[in-house]
Amino acid sequence: MKQLSLRLIVDVLQGELQRDAGQGIVANVVASPQKLTPGALLFDLPRRRQLRTRPDLPRTAFAVVTDRPLYWAGLEGDFTIIRVPEIREAYWRFVDYYRNLFSIPVIGVTGTCGKTTTKEMIRHILAGSGRVIATYKSNNALSRNLGYLLEIDEETQAAVFEMGVAFPGDLEISCRYFKPQVGVVTNIGVDHLSGFGTLEAYIKAKAKIVEGLNYRGKLILNADDENSRRIDLSRFQGEVVTFGAGDQAHFRIADLRHQTRGISFRLEHQGRCYRLSIPGHGEFNALNAAAAIAAVHSLDFPVAEAVERLQSFQNVEKHFEFKPGINGSVIIDDTWSTNPTSVEAAAKLLKNLAHGRKTIAVLGKMALLGKESDNYHRKTGEKVGALGIDWLVVVGEGAEEIGRGAIASGMSEDRVYFCRDLVQTCQVLKKLLDNQTIALVKTSMLASFGDLIAKITRLSENEGE
Repeated sequence: MKQLSLRLIVDVLQGELQRDAGQGIVANVVASPQKLTPGALLFDLPRRRQLRTRPDLPRTAFAVVTDRPLYWAGLEGDFTIIRVPEIREAYWRFVDYYRNLFSIPVIGVTGTCGKTTTKEMIRHILAGSGRVIATYKSNNALSRNLGYLLEIDEETQAAVFEMGVAFPGDLEISCRYFKPQVGVVTNIGVDHLSGFGTLEAYIKAKAKIVEGLNYRGKLILNADDENSRRIDLSRFQGEVVTFGAGDQAHFRIADLRHQTRGISFRLEHQGRCYRLSIPGHGEFNALNAAAAIAAVHSLDFPVAEAVERLQSFQNVEKHFEFKPGINGSVIIDDTWSTNPTSVEAAAKLLKNLAHGRKTIAVLGKMALLGKESDNYHRKTGEKVGALGIDWLVVVGEGAEEIGRGAIASGMSEDRVYFCRDLVQTCQVLKKLLDNQTIALVKTSMLASFGDLIAKITRLSENEGE
């Protein structure tokens, strides 16, 4: 964080200094008493659950911004109190002020699938030219936004933030923190229906990226994605750039080839062709790369240089990651997250990469689908069953409809295993896995099957498990 004068912050907040403990500089800003550090500024935001006990305050200097100064005046400790009329208004006044201190390019990435990989590709490309701030892995919860914003300082050259959409308003809030000039929508599929109720509401929430860009700047869209084409661009005054496999895409992928460690493909842009190889498999990974290159090019980054830098990109962990399995099998670890869109894409890729080997799909419950959960699990099972996967293993409570859907689509009942827990799943897989099988494991990080990959890979075999 760029250090700021406390007196300056008081002026910015249009606050009143009611108790002055002599703190001159603010070195950190937090929104929870549990995160207080020496020299920090605390915004006394209302908590969903009021603290039952008074906060354990640090002994060293800090300052609090509050609209309830009498509460803080009754606490022991040597700290500064800044009174404001309304705490949320003061908080957002600070956020806007801090973000506006820096004139740097900021890219916001959202989408149902591929946003973490695309974000990491953008970060990797830009990091060769200076300090780049980015969200950590897939940790895009709103509660982390302030911390990510404060990582920006005078040495930051660019920032790229993954922006999730779990509930209405999430995207608008993230855009208010980060103020991106470039927005990327990787695709819009089925997810987070527990927060939206319907797919239509979820699509509209993703489309708020247009508003988040203030109806200007650059918007990077997937030309192949039907739901992305439903975004209302009538008020958008910026530039729309597309990526995809179709002829209409500004950044077009073609001639995709699977290699031992990943894929190679041709990228076509403005009459020029570029050949690149990246780790990870599937057309969706090529689309992620095209989206990343389109995003950095919108900042006037040369396409040829972006292509060159992506050659050294490393695949994101637990995103279609190949691992040696027990009994000579091959395990595909795709356990970071799961939703109907990503399961269908992963199952298709499993079938395409089998090359004569038996295929096993190990699928867990897809979380956050709300009242439509059973319906989407059943539809997903039908699609997986129709692909001709040899064996299906459904794991845990809530995943059963995947198996029932597969059987309804024509998959033999004796090829579908319903497993209650990790132990039973391992028992089934140790019977099925051999040197002629390739298995996709796609469960969610929200489920408690974190040890499954460890137990069916060669490491556990070497340990005699």
